[in-house]
Amino acid sequence: MIVRVLVPLADGFEELEAISIIDVLRRVGCEVILASLKTSLEVSSQGKVKFIVDKSIFEIQADCLDAVVFPGGWEGTQNLANSESLKHILQILHNKGKIIGAICAAPLALFKMGILENKRFTCYPGIEGMIANNYYQTMPNVVEDANIITSRGPATALEFAFILAEKLVGLEKTQEIKKGMLVL
Repeated sequence: MIVRVLVPLADGFEELEAISIIDVLRRVGCEVILASLKTSLEVSSQGKVKFIVDKSIFEIQADCLDAVVFPGGWEGTQNLANSESLKHILQILHNKGKIIGAICAAPLALFKMGILENKRFTCYPGIEGMIANNYYQTMPNVVEDANIITSRGPATALEFAFILAEKLVGLEKTQEIKKGMLVL
């Protein structure tokens, strides 16, 4: 069975976080679908690197997804939070208990979409003050609460990606890929 993961890329996303998530999940065998939040398939990162994604968010069928993962970046997070189409997909997945991940500033988008209520989470330092939730944790680098997985920022991106991989495809395949990537 193919595990399908949506990684929405909004203008202003954080490159290292997005690429770490995409790379690890593809290495473990997930089908990672990159989606723009607009009709154009070109998205610019916070560093103005242009990416061509697979689909527009308007083409995504929530019922075909096993997970959704948000990379951070301040502008990207604001754009994620403002997408009604993405919010609709996210709420369907959340109601089904599917994996929802967010790193860096992106837990703020989850909060604005009604997903982080009464959930333990972590995020980039300073973002927690914008989230009206008393469950913020500074440690560990990746926090899991039911189907929600959050992480702190660029330096924690690989750790985050491997935890997502383990949840989606299992420990054995994840350990095999970690070994091949020289992750100790």
